[in-house]
Amino acid sequence: MSKTKEKSENTGNFFQRLIDSIFKSNDPEFEKKRMLKNIYKDLNKTKYKFYRYTSEEVLPGFARLFFTIYKTISPCRIYFPGNQNPNLYKTLVINALLSDKQIEIIENLREDNIIEEAKSTSLDQLQGLVRERCNSLYTQFDSNLINRIDTLYSQLMVFKAFCEYDYYFLLRKFCSSLQENNFSVTPTFEPITGRYIVDDLQEFINIAWGVTEFEIWNDLFTLLKQIKSAEGISKGAWNKIVNKIREIRVNHVFEMMLKLIMQNPVYEPKTTSFQEHIAEKYIESIQQQAEKTLSQIKQQQRSNKIDNLVTSIFGTTSIERMKNYTESQSSFFERKKVGGYIYHQPMNYMRAFLLDYIKKDVRELADLLLVRGKWTSSSLAAPMSEAYNNLLEASNKIIDFDNSLDESSQLAMKLKNLGARCDRDKEAANILHTILNDVNSEARGLLISATQDLITLAKNLKFVLEDKESTNPQTIINWKELEHFADFSIKDKGVDVYKQLHKFVLLMKGFLDNKG
Repeated sequence: MSKTKEKSENTGNFFQRLIDSIFKSNDPEFEKKRMLKNIYKDLNKTKYKFYRYTSEEVLPGFARLFFTIYKTISPCRIYFPGNQNPNLYKTLVINALLSDKQIEIIENLREDNIIEEAKSTSLDQLQGLVRERCNSLYTQFDSNLINRIDTLYSQLMVFKAFCEYDYYFLLRKFCSSLQENNFSVTPTFEPITGRYIVDDLQEFINIAWGVTEFEIWNDLFTLLKQIKSAEGISKGAWNKIVNKIREIRVNHVFEMMLKLIMQNPVYEPKTTSFQEHIAEKYIESIQQQAEKTLSQIKQQQRSNKIDNLVTSIFGTTSIERMKNYTESQSSFFERKKVGGYIYHQPMNYMRAFLLDYIKKDVRELADLLLVRGKWTSSSLAAPMSEAYNNLLEASNKIIDFDNSLDESSQLAMKLKNLGARCDRDKEAANILHTILNDVNSEARGLLISATQDLITLAKNLKFVLEDKESTNPQTIINWKELEHFADFSIKDKGVDVYKQLHKFVLLMKGFLDNKG
């Protein structure tokens, strides 16, 4: 090139830059066009001739690339049947990388296995075994295994999304005669206006860029063979696709196309991360399910124990003595999520026991011992007498408590009014919750007090019966007279009453020890 020509071009470039700088500062549209023109120049420098800026057309070469991908990954649909539970893929990934020992630990923590073990193992022992297995599982899942699991699952989800992309829908825009999944004939693609593929290309970028995040796919192809023995795609064919996508991404080919098509030189595509951490969540879910199963077993055993005790005491589990502090009345408040009558069951049993047993069977024995019995000291009789009279009074207190919640009572009407408002009035809900807590506290107080008196009565009855069987009674001195007067065996009656008192105390402790 001659010096004169070179000088002329430099002068021209200088004036062009001067003109461009003047217009740049005053005309945003000019600057936008200048930027788009430069983007097109950069796009043309790549080997991918996918877009013609002057006619705003996407060229057949773009469609041929997608047809090649479509043809290659089409068989991969065998890996992903429709309506598949997403959690199944997590399980497949995790199981694919676990050792036999790790799988055995997990199997032993399954709900059905824990329930089966509960049939022959005490709850305390079972809890210890489950705790030991959970600790062992945490130890087995080291950082290397966790990373492999998380990476493999991310790869599987990227691969799945890439395979399920609607290539046919995109390619039909370039060739209307294209037949779905027919690769026997190479279609003829025509250029189309760029705006028709904007959404398709944005969606593809969001999916495809994910495959470029991974270098090694060995674990994925091992997993795919486990899912289906038939080979949907070879590792070599997949690596070619990945390398092609990576090259396109590095050269910003699709981004530049979208900037030109959308006439937006600052456009940046949005991408979704496919990275998900499933390993630690999986371990936590196994532990949580195991703990939940133990809790259910404990609750079931407690329920069975209660039912057995109730049947042993009353001869049936159908006990209905409370009229207002009941399960059915409680359900109204529970639906409002403000609490409920949490002691309705033990209160029902307590009222039945005090009315049906204390005032009948126990009264016969208590009247005989406390009224006709000659105690060597009134102080010895006082605890038994006081406990018995307290229980008679407790029966009346429970009746009064239940009546205080009758629908015509002031308290019941207040609860009902607050219940009607609490859905839309947070303050009403708070007040209702507080009142229910107070009601439950009163019920608990009555139960604790009566249970303590039952314990005192049982202890003193046992003490008296042991005194009777001694060679030299020191508590009551007229046992022969009492035997003559009673129309029942004092010993048999006393033992029976003591057993019933003991069983009922166990029943109450089962409720009171499980609620604060």
